[in-house]
Amino acid sequence: MKNNNPKGPTPSLIGSSNGRPKRVIVERKSKCCRCCDDIQAGQDCFGIPKVGSGFTSIRRFCKECFEKVLAQTYKDLEKIKNL
Repeated sequence: MKNNNPKGPTPSLIGSSNGRPKRVIVERKSKCCRCCDDIQAGQDCFGIPKVGSGFTSIRRFCKECFEKVLAQTYKDLEKIKNL
């Protein structure tokens, strides 16, 4: 079930708590951490590691949500460039 209204602002890749994103092939059914849509086994998604503790957890995003994350990151970069 897809949630059309994700909670909270769209995250950005600019930040000290996010690692480098990578493409991940899902080995078993998983959910997008943003919209809670199902990601089936064998599909690819994008994993963004959340670092900063003893263990690194990977937050998985579907393609649509990851595109929104990238758009927000570009907006943040433009704001930084204008400083």
